[in-house]
Amino acid sequence: MATSLRIRSLSVATNTAAHSFGFASPLTLVTGTTSMGKSTLLMLIKHVLGGNAALTPAVVQHVTHVDLAIQAGNSPLILRRRIGTDAGTVEIIEPGSGVVEYTWPVSPTPADGPSISRFLLEALGIPVERVPTSRMGVNARTTALTFRDIFRYCYLQAKEIDRSVVGHLDQNVNPKRIATFELMFGLTDPELLDLKRRRGLERDQAKQLEKDAIAIDRFIREDGIADPDELRARRLQLLQQLGAAQDRLRATREEVEALTAAEEERRGRLSAAVSNSKKLHEEADLMAMAVRGREAVLAQLHLDLAKAERLSTAVGLLSPFEFSTCPRCMQELGPRELAETDCLLCCQPIEPVDLGDIQSSAQNVGRIHDQMAETEQLLRSDIAAHAQAQQAASQADVELEVLHREYDQATAGAVSPRIELVARLSRETEALRQRVDETNRHAAMWRRLDQLRAQVAQHRKNQRQLAVDISEREKALRRRGAQLEDIDEAFKEEVERIGIPVDGVARIDPTTFLPLVGDTAFEALQASGGGASTALNVAYHLTLLTTAIDHPGVLLPDLLIIDSPRKAIGNREPDVALGRRLYARLVTLAETYGRKIQIIVADNDIPTGIAASHTTIELTSRRSVVPGVTNTGVGQGQRVEDVQGEQ
Repeated sequence: MATSLRIRSLSVATNTAAHSFGFASPLTLVTGTTSMGKSTLLMLIKHVLGGNAALTPAVVQHVTHVDLAIQAGNSPLILRRRIGTDAGTVEIIEPGSGVVEYTWPVSPTPADGPSISRFLLEALGIPVERVPTSRMGVNARTTALTFRDIFRYCYLQAKEIDRSVVGHLDQNVNPKRIATFELMFGLTDPELLDLKRRRGLERDQAKQLEKDAIAIDRFIREDGIADPDELRARRLQLLQQLGAAQDRLRATREEVEALTAAEEERRGRLSAAVSNSKKLHEEADLMAMAVRGREAVLAQLHLDLAKAERLSTAVGLLSPFEFSTCPRCMQELGPRELAETDCLLCCQPIEPVDLGDIQSSAQNVGRIHDQMAETEQLLRSDIAAHAQAQQAASQADVELEVLHREYDQATAGAVSPRIELVARLSRETEALRQRVDETNRHAAMWRRLDQLRAQVAQHRKNQRQLAVDISEREKALRRRGAQLEDIDEAFKEEVERIGIPVDGVARIDPTTFLPLVGDTAFEALQASGGGASTALNVAYHLTLLTTAIDHPGVLLPDLLIIDSPRKAIGNREPDVALGRRLYARLVTLAETYGRKIQIIVADNDIPTGIAASHTTIELTSRRSVVPGVTNTGVGQGQRVEDVQGEQ
């Protein structure tokens, strides 16, 4: 039984008015002259359901929002999507109150997060599955099936009706088209999808490991690395050489340590002699400074003594004399007019001579003599001490030099050569160790190469086993679900009932699930002329729709929207007759299945009798899709379906 998805009504609102269109019957026809909005009406249904629809300038400029009443499974829903910058979400409106119950993004972040697509799939009871991005499962990348993928099977757009089947010419769409077909008709399930994902993962891992193995193998060959057997022999030889070098190094170090221990006492004496010499030189330097200080004091006393003696002589000897003649030039001093208190020689005032000063000056000279005697005695003592300190320092230098010569002689022939030997043996040991490490790295490359090749083989084995499991699972699913043979037979019968002129047997490709005529692909049928390709596309969708209704467990919705089939078929008499037969078949299916099916067709030239006897939405300039706009198209000579939009 097909999944129930019914369009109840569509309401298009502008700032000033709104038009509502009902779709209550199993077959609803949308008619009207060019530019009244037939294709636009269908595109607005797609838009509200979260699709990237082609919207005309009239819609973009005038329409504020669109409401779509649907029945999804057992849930009656009203969906609202706005036009323009606010079109990134779809609101779920509570019937009657107009209150927004939920708001779902059209393009969720992250990509597999909550969205209108996930909401509709859950309402329809269709599982949200991830499928491989490659039909053959050649990688581990997967993508989520969306409501858009399901809806492609429900909407035959005018742009695609005569050249593409569910977008099969688009390489980005085609893998998901096939995966969607398999999911809807029970040809796949979560277990099969997981098997395909795992097969892709095994293939990806095998390819990556194979690349790594090729890179390592190329490096080994280009670098001239020896084979594993030669590396093992070389490593054994190097390890033996390394062991011998380490033994020699260890023995030499032990000898150096023994000799070093024997020289510890000599080094101690040498260190003590160095300290003693330094100490004695410091004492000699201090004594030299003391001698220089004494000499400076004694020199100052000599100066003080000379000054005191001159003063004492001048005061004591010259003060009693009264000069009348200058002792230098022998001139008379009498005629000068000076005060009695001034000196006749220098004409300066003469201070009274105190005999006590003369006596004090003499005592000062005696005291200086005493100080000089004491200082000279201390100086002699310091000079003797300095000489003794210098002698002791010189003796310490001699002893230090002797100890140095003894130490150098003792170490020159024992420790130093062995230290050089230790350094040389250390270098040799390190070089051998590096060669061992290099050999180990080369051997590790061979081991890694063997591991990679073994892992590649295991992944290839797993891949082959998964291919077997996938094949068995697909056979089991085909036995359990709708048989491809039944679909193939139903398609052949549908082509015959409509009376589509074909040169060969109409059938369904069991691998791509596309319609064929003999071995001719669908896209090649256009060369035959007429509307055969359009009619075959419609027959294909009708076959899938009736198969879904007649078989339990099929997830294809019971809805089919067809845009402009008559226009695409052509105007020649055979084409016109084919168009009448096609519409007669639509009427038969609607009458046969009744409420189990919903078909909506928009076209210019619907046969008169059919349009009069079935529910028809006629679009006119007074009642176009966009209220208040008489021309809803995109321009003269250009079709609505030519506006860029996702197919």
